[in-house]
Amino acid sequence: MNDADKGWQSLLPDGLEKWLRNRKGDDDTTGPGVEWRPNAGAAAPGVSSPDPSLHYEPPGVEWSPAPVEKCPACGAEFPDAYTPGTSQYCAQCGAARPASAEAAATLRSLDPDAVMAPPRPCVQCGGAVDSDAYCTVCGFKAASERDHYREEPAPWVAGVCDRGLKHTRNEDALALAASQEPGERAVLVVCDGVSSSIDSDVASLAAAEAARDLLWADPVPAAGTPPRLPDAAVAANEAVVRTTDPASENAASATFVVAVLSKGHLSYANLGDSRAYWLPDAGDAVLLTRDDSMAEARIEMGVPRDVAENGPGAHAITKWLGRDAPDITPRTGKLEVGDGWLVVCTDGLWNYASTPAEIRTLLDAGLAASPATLTDLCEHMTAWANSQGGKDNITVTLARLGDLPTAAVATPTSATEPDPADATIAEVPPGPAGAAAPESSRGQDTPPVGLQPSTS
Repeated sequence: MNDADKGWQSLLPDGLEKWLRNRKGDDDTTGPGVEWRPNAGAAAPGVSSPDPSLHYEPPGVEWSPAPVEKCPACGAEFPDAYTPGTSQYCAQCGAARPASAEAAATLRSLDPDAVMAPPRPCVQCGGAVDSDAYCTVCGFKAASERDHYREEPAPWVAGVCDRGLKHTRNEDALALAASQEPGERAVLVVCDGVSSSIDSDVASLAAAEAARDLLWADPVPAAGTPPRLPDAAVAANEAVVRTTDPASENAASATFVVAVLSKGHLSYANLGDSRAYWLPDAGDAVLLTRDDSMAEARIEMGVPRDVAENGPGAHAITKWLGRDAPDITPRTGKLEVGDGWLVVCTDGLWNYASTPAEIRTLLDAGLAASPATLTDLCEHMTAWANSQGGKDNITVTLARLGDLPTAAVATPTSATEPDPADATIAEVPPGPAGAAAPESSRGQDTPPVGLQPSTS
């Protein structure tokens, strides 16, 4: 999420002053990255540990869990890493903790069907990159794997998260889970860290994974039983609070949007201005979510949309996840759907294609490029957003109900990672009015009659 415009402090509630204080340096790009795809015959994917105590590995290595050290006497897990030179004891049975418990350590379970991507070489000279993320040949510091990562839990669900061109770190995050049977069940969560808050990159990732894990762990709901979307928002908020500094003067915060598909039932919820769109094969595209933003608040008070969406502070959100969040009750809705596309994204994409019609045009242009997988289609849309200016971090996630594109059916998984720079963008139309949209642009169409989602 971009920093708010200057000069709009007087427009905000007191709680939103956090946008104006203590911006953390963007050069802190530590943190792991995710890149995995299911094996050709993989079973239903697992999901990553709800405990985000993960450590960074050299570029190209997937998210790796921290070792879990267990008491040799009773088997209880030690919650913290061992500190050399100290005496520590098990909180459960009181037994002394060994100086090194590496032999007894086990790894937290990650996606069991994950395939490790090869380490990326140095972009300057092609040399190997060491565990400190520096080239062993020329000394150039490698980019964080968090800068650009993808998830594809099943051929019909995928997502790409990218740093964009202007920010020096990626504060967006996504977390996906899906059954291997198309249309059976999927969970898509996207969070956008508020860039003017501290540790927003940590907050967004912890929130997305916590919400995804809670919803995926739930039994498949009976017909007519909605998924626990408000509980997912609570879990996401708790993850933000748990993984960020309680003493921060500008608490970590993030937006939140989640969509759950289950056999033709689509449920969704959001806080902030990350969005979900539904693009049916037959009928008009719909913007499902409604932003929690100053622009939307002004519209609800009667300010003309074009004035509200381009005025000062239009990108200021009025709801968010974080320890200082005044209200984490999300807007929720549901929709019965047939064949079509679900798009869940951050404002890094919709800044340049806000209306449902524009999102459909962008998707259709990507399909015209014959993507090999849904991941490649997400890459195409991400590359287009970067071609429009890439002013913000960009996250695009897709779920396809109905037949997959022909190329994706022929190649359900990619053998190699495509370069975003190679994505075909020439056929994609420019942003609204033929130019990149300003950072304060907004689009919020009323769903057409006959495709009206139910919201609460």
